[in-house]
Amino acid sequence: MPSPRHAAAALALASAAALFAACATRPRMCEAPTDCGSSACVAGRCQPDAGTPAVQSSRRLVFEPVEVAYIPPEGGDATAPAIAVLGKDRARLFLKFAVPLPPEQEVIEAYVLLSRSDTYDADPSPISLHATRIVEAWSPRSTSWATQPQTEDVRAPKTTVTASGRPLVRLDVRELVQKWRRRDARDQGIAVVAERPSATGMAFALAPREAEGSGVVRGPILELYVR
Repeated sequence: MPSPRHAAAALALASAAALFAACATRPRMCEAPTDCGSSACVAGRCQPDAGTPAVQSSRRLVFEPVEVAYIPPEGGDATAPAIAVLGKDRARLFLKFAVPLPPEQEVIEAYVLLSRSDTYDADPSPISLHATRIVEAWSPRSTSWATQPQTEDVRAPKTTVTASGRPLVRLDVRELVQKWRRRDARDQGIAVVAERPSATGMAFALAPREAEGSGVVRGPILELYVR
């Protein structure tokens, strides 16, 4: 049995490690080839040989969420409107997917894709979004700022979104989705949160709709590459 001194030292070491993890700089998804040195920026990740053959030899799967809840910037009750404004105040997006991943399934890449909305008139400031793990059962019908499910930060890379950026925004969720193969009952979906709030936030589509001159704008989807 460890002595009180050793136990105290172990506790201090664990606390220091947790503090370091919390303060460590969050990884960032790449935006241009210059972000990756000798590697290529493919779908927001620096990959050798442009992601081949790993991505090209894998199978692409796409899933729509089975549950969606959105807590608006003012922190009111969760709703399911056509538009979600993220990055402003305490706004959060909760997504639950039904993905039948067997334990032996290899997840090569995994992304949550969010479509920008052009129906928001504000001049948006840049924001940074990332995914966190939802670890508590929840329902859109009973979710509010006060009753939102608990989340766990898995240090997923952040994605910087600018007003002039691409209409489709990718969030890296590979490490999070890989855990789903263990069938842990605490895995209850993905929460999309902002690294730091901005004055305006950024608008995203929550439901498919026709966009003038650009076809159909989709709601959130989960894109997997597996083998």
